[in-house]
Amino acid sequence: MLTLYLLAGFATVLSLLAFLISREANRIVTVAALLLAGLFSVVGWGQTVEAFGGLYRFDTLARGLTLVAVLGGLWALLLGPARKFEYPLLVLFAVTGMHVMASSPNLVVLVIALEVFSLPLYVLATWQRDEKGFEAGLKYFLLGALGAAIFLYGIALYFGATGSFMVGATGSGPLYVAGLLLIMAAFAFKTAMVPFQWWSPDVYQGSPTVVTLFMATAVKAAAFAAMLRIFTPEGLEAWGIGMAALIALSTLFGNLGALSQTEAKRLFAYSSIANAGYIGLGLFGPTGQATIPFYLLTYGLATGLIFAVLSMLSNQEVPLERLRGLWYRKPLLGGALGLGILSVLGLPPLAGFWAKYLVFQEAARAGFYGLVVLALVTSAIGAYYYLRVFFLIFSQPTPAQEAEDREAEAALAQYGSSEAPGVPVAAAPMGLTQALMAPAARTGLPALGMLVGAMALLGLLSVLPGLGLRAFRAGLPPVAAAVTITAPVDGSTRVGSHTLQGTAQPGQTAADANGQ
Repeated sequence: MLTLYLLAGFATVLSLLAFLISREANRIVTVAALLLAGLFSVVGWGQTVEAFGGLYRFDTLARGLTLVAVLGGLWALLLGPARKFEYPLLVLFAVTGMHVMASSPNLVVLVIALEVFSLPLYVLATWQRDEKGFEAGLKYFLLGALGAAIFLYGIALYFGATGSFMVGATGSGPLYVAGLLLIMAAFAFKTAMVPFQWWSPDVYQGSPTVVTLFMATAVKAAAFAAMLRIFTPEGLEAWGIGMAALIALSTLFGNLGALSQTEAKRLFAYSSIANAGYIGLGLFGPTGQATIPFYLLTYGLATGLIFAVLSMLSNQEVPLERLRGLWYRKPLLGGALGLGILSVLGLPPLAGFWAKYLVFQEAARAGFYGLVVLALVTSAIGAYYYLRVFFLIFSQPTPAQEAEDREAEAALAQYGSSEAPGVPVAAAPMGLTQALMAPAARTGLPALGMLVGAMALLGLLSVLPGLGLRAFRAGLPPVAAAVTITAPVDGSTRVGSHTLQGTAQPGQTAADANGQ
């Protein structure tokens, strides 16, 4: 409960005090609020807190994915210029909405939470106030409004079939299936799953890089938290085919679309489409509430590293050629970007490999072997463009790229970031490219500290993946398994009462003390 009170309370109070305190103080207080929210999410880990008549459920799933959302918010605040006081407030309101979405089993509350975190993102997408920024914001807003309308219609059908707004209500028939499929389509938009992904490449490319980072990490965590509560394996026959189609299309389109990209943000937008499909595989299995949060945490760390480095190079477009020789020009940034790329690729023994293995295992347990094979094939396709960027980072830089670095640093020193007050960036020399005229804010100690911390945590999860998985399994109810008892071969019978205790994996057999 303290996490909710902290986020909502600080967002409300700072909205009133933002005109009275300095911009930097506003950002510091917002960072402190997110850190406290993350701390109180960890306190009492494994316990479930319910409030407001069951409308709020803060369990292990909500705690874990709230941490991922908080992590995305901290990335955005520590890396973003935030020359205007509205920027930290919008990030804080968005994280608050994501927390509510991760913590509610009620569909009406989920609609409210969806709008609470979507509206700030529409504004943040247009933060650069240029042509591409306006295009990104408009596309995101119009398609987001359509997604919200589909969500509402799906909820109406769900209520008509079940008589309840709570997830997990018993239902059947065409009305129930149609409601679930419409709700699935709404969340497929938020997670950029095919065929609802068309906004993703343009919005990722047109938004400021730090905002793209926030979208790529935190939004997926909130959306999949709600999907885990709604689409449970018990109702697989109602939504399984629809989800399987989304996953197949997403993994194919995302990886094939990334092959021809020449701009880094657009390439990783297609990568996020493919990863949404991989994450969806975890919905089929009985332990998806642990494996999907683990995947989202590793994906959030790796993607955060990628976009954090891109934001330190430019706050707008980053052509792939700009990354050539980054290891030699800026070793810390090159190493962080390389580690993030290899983890998203799923190269063993990095954390991204264990995350993919776990969600593939969930789909295999449910019998979706064709989807698993397709996911493996498309992962091999994805290895091509990931490794192409990786080898680009560690290739020798050209004199032209070193000159571009000097120009960018000079422009940043003279004109500041794209949000700096005073002389507008448009007054910069015409010889500078658009990407160099809008560099990210100066890289300070907090941003570098978070970069190193994310690398260390990703390395820890690579060495000890079971540590993270056990943390997400804490407090989850045991998985029910069917038990088959067969008569002895000789036809004898046992008289009396018997009890069966212990734990076992599906498919294992149990025998009594006499071995019969």
